[in-house]
Amino acid sequence: MIGVSDTVEETARGGEFEEEFDAFYARTYPWLAARAVMLSGNRQNAEDAVQEAYIEAMRRWPEVRAYASPEAWVTTTMRRKLSKDGRRWWFRWKPVEMAETTVPAAPTATVEETAEALAALRALGTLPPRQRQVVVMHSLEGMSYRAISAELGISVGSVGSNLNKARARLSLMLDVSPELGRPTERLLTRTPEDPLTAVLYGAAEWLSDGFRGDARSGFRSDAARNGGPDGIRERR
Repeated sequence: MIGVSDTVEETARGGEFEEEFDAFYARTYPWLAARAVMLSGNRQNAEDAVQEAYIEAMRRWPEVRAYASPEAWVTTTMRRKLSKDGRRWWFRWKPVEMAETTVPAAPTATVEETAEALAALRALGTLPPRQRQVVVMHSLEGMSYRAISAELGISVGSVGSNLNKARARLSLMLDVSPELGRPTERLLTRTPEDPLTAVLYGAAEWLSDGFRGDARSGFRSDAARNGGPDGIRERR
C-alpha cells in the first residue's frame, strides 16, 4: 500500500526532475538547434526535429539523465529524426538559400560576423543533403568516419568521399585554404585549427546566439507555442 509519505516523495522527485530537465534544455537547446539548421538547411524541419527529440527526452528523463552524456543522446535522436524525415524529400532536393530572415539572427553579432555566418550557411545550403550531413557531423560534432558510417548506414569510404567533396566546395566558396583544411580522423576540439571548421563553428555560434532567447523562455512554453508537449506544430 502506498502511503502519504511515498506520494509526497514521488511528487518532490518529479518536481526535481522537471527543474533539472528545464535547466538541461536551457543549456543545450541553442547549440542543438544551430546544428539541426545546419544539418537540414531548413529552419522548420530543424525546429520540429529538435522539439521531437526534447519531448522524447522529457518522457524518458529518469533514464536519459543517467546516461554519460544526455546531450549526446538528444543530439543523436535529433539527427535520426532529421535523417528519417529527410528521406521523403531528398529526391526533390535543390540548393537552399538561407538568409537572415529565415534563421534567428544573433542580437549581439557585428555586421561582419553576421555576413560571415550567412555566407557559411548559404554555402552549406548548396551541398547535397548527404554531403551536408557528413561535413556537419565530422566538423562540428567531431565524429569519426566510423561513427558517421554506423549512424548513416553508409560505408566508411562513402563518408570520406562525401566529406572530401563537401570540403572542396565549401573551401572554394568560402575562400579558405584546402591545404590547411584537409579532413582527418582526429576528433576536433572546440578551438579548431582547421580554417574551414573554424568558419563552420563561427556560423554555428552565430545561430546559437540567435536561438538563445527561445531557450530562456523554457521548454514548456516553447512546446506550448508549437502545439503542446504531446505534439509539435503541424508541418507546413
